[in-house]
Amino acid sequence: MAPSARRIWATFIAVAGAVIAVSATARGAGGGSGARTQLVVWAAPTVAQQAALGGASYGGGPTGAMITEQREVDVAANGEVRIVGVASTIDAASVQLRDLTEPGVAIAEQRFTPGANTPTEMLARHVGAAVTVVTPRGETNGTLRSVDETALVIEIGSGDQRKLSIMRRDYVQDVRVSGGAVDKPSVSWRLATKKPGKHNVELTYRAEGITWSADYLAVIDEGATKIDFSAWATVKNASGTSFDNAEVTLVGTSPLATPGVAAAKQPSAHPRRFTTPTPVRIGANDSVQVELIPARVGAKTRTVVTYEAMPDPSGGTTVDANVECSSFNGSGMGNGRAEAAVELDLPGQTALPDGRVRLFRRRGERLEVVNEDQLRSTAGLARVKLALDNEVAGERKAVSCNNDEHARTLTEKIEVRVENKGKQAVDVVIREFMWRWSVWRIDGEDKKGTTVAPQTHEYRVRVPSKGSQNVTYTVVYSW
Repeated sequence: MAPSARRIWATFIAVAGAVIAVSATARGAGGGSGARTQLVVWAAPTVAQQAALGGASYGGGPTGAMITEQREVDVAANGEVRIVGVASTIDAASVQLRDLTEPGVAIAEQRFTPGANTPTEMLARHVGAAVTVVTPRGETNGTLRSVDETALVIEIGSGDQRKLSIMRRDYVQDVRVSGGAVDKPSVSWRLATKKPGKHNVELTYRAEGITWSADYLAVIDEGATKIDFSAWATVKNASGTSFDNAEVTLVGTSPLATPGVAAAKQPSAHPRRFTTPTPVRIGANDSVQVELIPARVGAKTRTVVTYEAMPDPSGGTTVDANVECSSFNGSGMGNGRAEAAVELDLPGQTALPDGRVRLFRRRGERLEVVNEDQLRSTAGLARVKLALDNEVAGERKAVSCNNDEHARTLTEKIEVRVENKGKQAVDVVIREFMWRWSVWRIDGEDKKGTTVAPQTHEYRVRVPSKGSQNVTYTVVYSW
């Protein structure tokens, strides 16, 4: 596994263990009453993270959920114990069992048994058990010895009277079996216990199929001065089991670590976390929406123009982008992209996760669709695009660019100029992408900027009517 992948998985385990996550009652879970679950759901990695880890075929970083269940189970005299109703997408290599009743008890063996979903799989779990087979000629009692898609093999009688009967499946009308076999996914162990009977145990494992994404709804008034804003996380559960009364902790993606770079120079590896404010039920195959923050009604807005001199080139960056200076130096880049937007304040220092926002405008009693775009959010603020702005334009150029192979740095001085052709002064948010490398710092800037994403820096300027503003900064990339 690549160093960056190892670091991401280490972060995944650390965060999942540190989060005070969900307490829920697990539906369909065997092993006694009082079953409790802790659930931490990891957001899917971005396209950039997948690319850095070798693509989706290499896993693309941590996904799914970390699940910790506390259950009361029955331990047999020979040490055998089984927990039924775990996720069918369980990563068997991630399973850990901790006996709370007999701490430190040794585990001799562990086994995961997938669920049985088809009639043949279910019957196969009963091989060796007594069955009753119904055919047009009546009922046959015996022991099921073998089964496949075309036939059943039944052992009838005993001793000298023992015989095998092979019955075609299309001839069989019904098969009645006892309920002793386990058809649901389960994990079993053999413990070196000295205390058979009731035990409280803690089971931890990772499972795929539980995902989440953020969605937002915004309704502005006709003057774009007030907004109704709601933030939702859509949790999808394809794990094969259900969770009732669950408080789910959602964990966002963290910045990628760069192989060969000292830890002190790495970007922060602490992803954002959101815990649902009220318990919810997430059934098997359910898609459930839960609030990320309380809805804002009639919140005041500010109008701004966002300006990007170029689209974020990070996804298409070549391997030499961090050591050469010829790319994106401002030549022939046109006027960039300017968009009118509204901003609203969020409670505290909340920074909402990336997601799409659907924007509507209220006209009288009617709602009109405005657009659908990505929400931009920083600590304590959310920004919603309204439309393209044709009155703000600009240009970007590299004033200087120097590569120091000995120091393993590239220093680039950038100047961005924005011009307001309109009749009113406007507040402009200049968005700049530190696209060359994930490890960077600002060494000098004539106006104070804010880092709003791992490789995105913003500057706020007031541009007068028929006037312009310049922003100059120096970025140092290191590897």
